Amino acid sequence: MRFGKIRIEDGNLIFARHMMLNNLPCKDIIWAYMRREGVEGGKQKQFTTSSLVVITRRRKRYQFDMTDREIQECIQILKALNPEMATGFPRGGRIHLQSLPNTRDLGALMTKDGRHILPRKLLRSGSLYHVSLADQDMLLEDYKLSTVIDFRTEAEREQKPDTIMKGVEYYPIPVLDEETSGITQSGTLMDMLTKFDQVPDEFMCKQYENLVRDEICIKQYANFLDVVLHQKKGAVLWHCSAGKDRAGIGTALLLYALGVPRKTIKEDFLKTNVYLDNEMQHMVRYLETRMIVTPEIMDKVRLLYKVKGEYLDTAFRTIEKDYGSVDYFMRKVLYMNPKTIEALRNKYLV
Repeated sequence: MRFGKIRIEDGNLIFARHMMLNNLPCKDIIWAYMRREGVEGGKQKQFTTSSLVVITRRRKRYQFDMTDREIQECIQILKALNPEMATGFPRGGRIHLQSLPNTRDLGALMTKDGRHILPRKLLRSGSLYHVSLADQDMLLEDYKLSTVIDFRTEAEREQKPDTIMKGVEYYPIPVLDEETSGITQSGTLMDMLTKFDQVPDEFMCKQYENLVRDEICIKQYANFLDVVLHQKKGAVLWHCSAGKDRAGIGTALLLYALGVPRKTIKEDFLKTNVYLDNEMQHMVRYLETRMIVTPEIMDKVRLLYKVKGEYLDTAFRTIEKDYGSVDYFMRKVLYMNPKTIEALRNKYLV
């Protein structure tokens, strides 16, 4: 098959470089995606160019100008020849699943040194309770999901157990104890809304302090990073209940270890507010039918579905206050020494 100036034959991507013909085995390609340059829209017509970008196991990058259709067809063939190859440029965006509103691929987020996280490897999510068959197929077939890390308590896992998917390893790593209502979601919703009597923002900031200060929390996040580091094949997914607080801090620590800027880490953290907004609106409509929507109740509902930048700021500020710097905390408390961080980055960055 020929696509522009390249062709695919006998499992190889064949192209000319510096007057020489190159044969790149398709199985050596770890990531392929479409890149567009230029600006679309506006009063004056702007021209854009599209190209296919492929990255190899040796972290070599090749770019080929093509039409959008040629790129799409080429990626389909490359994926058929190499099912393990990552595709797309998600930038930490939501995976469009039927039953999981806050499941995201951290792929393509950029680090401070200009590298990117390899897509379809690192997934953050809410709980995997009653995952639809279509969503299971997508996670297993498209993302090669092989490991799930569950930050929830034992009571939460018993109340809403993860859907068990064939061939997937499950690691229960409970970050909090059973008593932390507001972040954990064991018990009934009505109990939480009627019995929770603390100021929501003050409570949440205190909980985020606890997530990076409590010895058990810290130990469990260290265990989480160790599982991610030793992941062998396919994608690893971690989650709590809504995928925003415990999973949010775990994600922030992982992204920091990978060298992602703090600004990008916060942007990823706040995306929960977009992806869970529909869920919150459904809950509000349900509560309206029960005639119990008050300003106080709404504050508690937001606690279940929303995050604020100040929560993450509180966590990082607490780390810096207790340990002097986040780097020291990563090295001395989470056991992410320079050698370990280098191994983590070599595994997940291109």
